[in-house]
Amino acid sequence: MTRYALLLAALFGLSPLVSARTVRSGTPQVYRSYRPARVTITVEDKETKDPLIGATVSIMSGADTLRGTTSKEDFYRTLAVYKCDRIFRDSVDLEVSYLGYKPYKERFAAAEFRSRIEVKMEVDEQSIAQVVVVGKQIAMVFKGDTTVYNAGAFKTMADDRFEELLKQLPGVEIKDNRILAGGEEVKRVLIDGKNFFGNKSQYALTDLEASDVKSVRVYEELSPEAKRLGNTTARKEKVMDVETKSKRSVLQGGNLEASIGASLEKDYSGRREIRHSEAGTYYRNNEKGNWRFAASNLKDDNSQAENASFNSKLTPTKQTDARAEYTYRRGDSTSISTTVDFQRRRQSSVSRSMTEYFPTDDYALRTEESSGESLSKNLSGSLSNQTSIQRRKNTFFAMTDIRFESGDSHSRSATSRRIDDDETRTHLNNDSDNRNIRFSTRLSYRFALSRRSSLAFSVNGQYGTQDQDGWQVDTTASVQGLQVKLRNNGDGRRYGFETSVDYGYKIGENVRFSAAYSFKRSYDRSKMLAVDFLGDPQGALDPVNSYNYTNDSYSHNLQTGLHYGRDELWIMATLTGSVHQVARDERFPEKRRFPRTFYQLNPWFSLTAGKSARRFHLNISSMPQMIPTESLRSTLDATNPLSLRAGNPDLKLPNNLMGSAGLSFNNAPKARAFSIHFGGGYTFNYITSQRKLFLEETYLPQYDYTAQKGAQLSTQTNVEGCYSLNGSVNFSQQISSLRSTVNAGINYNFQQTPYFLDETLYHSGRHALSFRAGFESGFSSKVKISVSSVTSMSSYSAQNSNTQDLQETVRARLDLRFGKYFASVANAYEFYCNSNSHTLTRHNVILNAAAGRKFGKENRLGLSVGVVDILNRPDYASTVFETDYMRTSSVSYLGRYGYLRMAYTF
Repeated sequence: MTRYALLLAALFGLSPLVSARTVRSGTPQVYRSYRPARVTITVEDKETKDPLIGATVSIMSGADTLRGTTSKEDFYRTLAVYKCDRIFRDSVDLEVSYLGYKPYKERFAAAEFRSRIEVKMEVDEQSIAQVVVVGKQIAMVFKGDTTVYNAGAFKTMADDRFEELLKQLPGVEIKDNRILAGGEEVKRVLIDGKNFFGNKSQYALTDLEASDVKSVRVYEELSPEAKRLGNTTARKEKVMDVETKSKRSVLQGGNLEASIGASLEKDYSGRREIRHSEAGTYYRNNEKGNWRFAASNLKDDNSQAENASFNSKLTPTKQTDARAEYTYRRGDSTSISTTVDFQRRRQSSVSRSMTEYFPTDDYALRTEESSGESLSKNLSGSLSNQTSIQRRKNTFFAMTDIRFESGDSHSRSATSRRIDDDETRTHLNNDSDNRNIRFSTRLSYRFALSRRSSLAFSVNGQYGTQDQDGWQVDTTASVQGLQVKLRNNGDGRRYGFETSVDYGYKIGENVRFSAAYSFKRSYDRSKMLAVDFLGDPQGALDPVNSYNYTNDSYSHNLQTGLHYGRDELWIMATLTGSVHQVARDERFPEKRRFPRTFYQLNPWFSLTAGKSARRFHLNISSMPQMIPTESLRSTLDATNPLSLRAGNPDLKLPNNLMGSAGLSFNNAPKARAFSIHFGGGYTFNYITSQRKLFLEETYLPQYDYTAQKGAQLSTQTNVEGCYSLNGSVNFSQQISSLRSTVNAGINYNFQQTPYFLDETLYHSGRHALSFRAGFESGFSSKVKISVSSVTSMSSYSAQNSNTQDLQETVRARLDLRFGKYFASVANAYEFYCNSNSHTLTRHNVILNAAAGRKFGKENRLGLSVGVVDILNRPDYASTVFETDYMRTSSVSYLGRYGYLRMAYTF
């Protein structure tokens, strides 16, 4: 007993030595095992005292912005808490928002923002009245400019990414890897109020699991830059805030994938090829930045083989890609991003085309048939960096990009041109090597002159080199003048410089005046030395295919503008005056100079009114189209003896006048979105081609050149009468009983285009009407159905032709998931016919299928087998109509093959 008493006494005696030590002042200092939060914010209902877990908290001080959500914490009672361990030297703006409650905003002095802050939220009766139950769950909630989607009302499959959920949300679209809400691009995607992706919102589509999403909130607010500068007249941007179930501070993952396949039948090249792919990705996202790595080595990319598409890959294709990207962020004030990219390609293709010209007084029959094979190899690498630093009302931005490209190509082409009883044949072989180096940089700095005015400077430059060598050989052409055996040796240099200054002044609270001046200069030199070995075994300089010239251009732009922004109305108007000076200096075979000066005055006006529930927009703009200096030459380009081209030094600068107007409606209680759009444009000084066909050898005195029989000369001239009209109606609706989304759209376009037949000017007209419909299921996590249909009808009328065509495209996909087993079937069907040629009526079908099983406790490993193009339709044809001809072209596609794939997700 005495022994135990001594042991207890020793433990109690040593405890002060473990928990405290004496510093020089003699005061005990206690060690703590954790760092306490400097500020603890609690959020609750003002009346009921209920904690509001998941409320969005924004803390802004100077150039720093912190965002997050309250989380559950059990103390003497359950609390909704957000903790901040930062020390702020400037005043702090605290904003708290929660669905169904009025926003909370308050400013604290730096000394006041300490310890514990209690936020009591008041119920917003108006927003609560707009929450309507559809079916068993609320699909959407509308509150002012904010639309909230309840992810639980939409069913997704176990392995779906965030992109699949967005496809079901009414009013939300995904186009070209961009997220659109109400027809406007979403500029930022937040995760639980935190900025995980910076300005690269497309990463959210693949990095976030659909099953982890609790709700999606879409709203509008000023950009962080506009807030920092106090620019209340700036146009608000779309923001998407995704509330997750896991509330992770780091979003990371990746996958490893490998597949092997073989042709089940001989493809167009007569071979059964082995196809394979290996790929891996890794990503890590948080508020401080992003890490991304991706690498792949493919021979025919079948990673998306379950999807059926007529945009199939040419075969065989070999490609190797590697990409690494790192982004460092510090709130909204600092962003540094560096990317390294490497690509290697090897691709071959076979193509055919038939062009049938409509009869004229000069000929009853004119056709052009061509076929070709090509093999290209390309190697490229790039290094780029973007740095953005924002402090108070000052902003610095720097961008640098370096890129190297090296490639070679080999092609064989055969053409047969027939005019009545005369036929011309060519068999051209092309070999070329290319090497390019490009460097570009940009620097800009914006600072405040006063509380209301700011000044910005920007400068950027670019430099590039291009070397091109190769051979052109055709010794069997039916006409001796078309036979050629050339060795080409070319190189080029290009550099450009641009600088600008921008002044802004805020008038009152809602109006901003801006004035800007910019100067741009670009210079490039191109040189080609062509040596002809056809008539001289030692080689002789070919003056037709050799050239040496420089292009030099200057432009001065002065722009003034007014911007008005208040609540639900934004008006922007600018007027730009421009002076463009361009000159082309020919140095071979004789020295010539082609200088031109153009003057332009271009207005621009934009008006947007209303909130997300009902919005109207109007845009009117005028935009010039710069003329390539090649088109301003008065000399003849005879590098292709059958297709001669000549410029026109008297061309005027074309100018496009465009206008559009539209209305959009979003009905949150009924989960419905509707929009209507109208637009049109007119082109002043439209440039069109005049073409002249030579039915016999003809001497052209103005160019001192003899055109071959069957050659065609194209020149350019300005005309009037080019305009377009368009309109569209789009609709999407969630069917609550099916938990699925349907969408539909109607589009109409009309285009009138001037054209010449010989010396006579005509106008062609093209009417196009299309109907679009789609269905995205969300009623089951085991079965997913996706169907889309596009029906297009068009009418084309010209002087010698009038045709109508019909095209129907249907795509469907069925995905099944039962436990660890999964399967998918995808189909694409196209029907085409036209009134001119019933022989061109076609039915194209692509059918793919795959099935597999998941392994492991969390189903991270997957093994599947599949067949691509079950019906074996390796060829695909398309037909287009122009002013005086109809062209049908076909491309050989992948062909039927089977594959085995293994994928692991982590």
